[in-house]
Amino acid sequence: MCAAILYHNKLQQMCLTKGSSMTELQELRRYRRDLHRIPELDFDLPQTIAYIEGVLAPLTCEVTHPCPSCVCAFFDAGVDAAHATAIRADMDALPIAEATGAAFASTHPGKMHACGHDGHMAMALAAATYVDRTIREQPGAIRRNVLFVFQPAEETVGGAHGMIEHGCLKNPRVTRVMSLHVDPNYETGKVLVCNGKMNASTTELSITVNGTSCHGAHPEKGVDSIVVAAQVISALQSISSRFSAPTTPLIVTLGTIHGGTKENIIAGSVEMRGTIRALDFATRDFVKAKVKEIAQGTAAAFGATATVEMSDGYPPLVNDRATSQRLSEVAQAALGAENVVFMEEPSLGADDFAYFTEAVPGTYFNIGTATPGNPQPQMLHSETFCPDERCIKTGILLEVLGTLAFLEDDK
Repeated sequence: MCAAILYHNKLQQMCLTKGSSMTELQELRRYRRDLHRIPELDFDLPQTIAYIEGVLAPLTCEVTHPCPSCVCAFFDAGVDAAHATAIRADMDALPIAEATGAAFASTHPGKMHACGHDGHMAMALAAATYVDRTIREQPGAIRRNVLFVFQPAEETVGGAHGMIEHGCLKNPRVTRVMSLHVDPNYETGKVLVCNGKMNASTTELSITVNGTSCHGAHPEKGVDSIVVAAQVISALQSISSRFSAPTTPLIVTLGTIHGGTKENIIAGSVEMRGTIRALDFATRDFVKAKVKEIAQGTAAAFGATATVEMSDGYPPLVNDRATSQRLSEVAQAALGAENVVFMEEPSLGADDFAYFTEAVPGTYFNIGTATPGNPQPQMLHSETFCPDERCIKTGILLEVLGTLAFLEDDK
């Protein structure tokens, strides 16, 4: 292990030394900029996949496609290791017209890597090259196999679920999994870790209120579905404020409302769509039942009806405590304790990495991307989002050193 430690000390020195080299940083960020130019959506990722396969081609890994539009790269450590640690990176972009003005801006109109997935892929590809080099130059330094998982459709239907259903964690059998996300709320060099519940479950919600249409001058002859819908919206907010403990995080958000055809006609129907977020299945199921009860009861009180449809999406993302604790120890040793932030409250955001942590012990963490001293960093899903590319070093370091720590623990 001494040779391995020396080798990975070189990695740490390269990633952390200030001014360590613009040349090295330019090499690391090349993947990110190349991928940023070719954003693609959902499962339709031909150029992205071709680029990833091109980077992986000269490496000593087995590239497979367990399901459409996904790429897995398996590195055999050559030590009769039956199990593997997996590193996941999402590939899809967003339907946003880029306005960064960057020289490497999107060449695909109306599409942009505005959530940092280009950076996630770049970090994973760079980490893969380090794993490859370690296996070739320091045989036996890595005690277990490593699997890189490049996943589609994180922003839409949850491509993680399909990959797992098609067995991406079974052959080789993955015993630990990790993933990261860029976070503009923290400066570059910071890492945000969480032991336990980190992100919420998602449930899509649709409520249709049906009243009775009539002339706007004679509202008493009909049932105004817009008025009823307004009462339903107001009543639904009591789920978190009056039907649940103040310490239980949950959200019922209605993001769209459509109804009516003309200003002098009482609307006969209104359709509302939204989302339900919760940190565990019991709370999610309670909220779903309450939404239906309140919507239908409120509508009935006004002589209308309400049809409620709900579709469960991602499960809650719950980090394995032991795995997250180990990652935090690695981060503190590599970056300094002052640069490791422990997440005090879970987020009601969501990520389909939750399917991975449901299947095997895993950890999901955030790395800062805000340029130090910039009081107003551009936020995720913004047409001007442009992270500090020095964060790539942080991501590579934690993915490689975290993987080695997990492999050492599991030997």
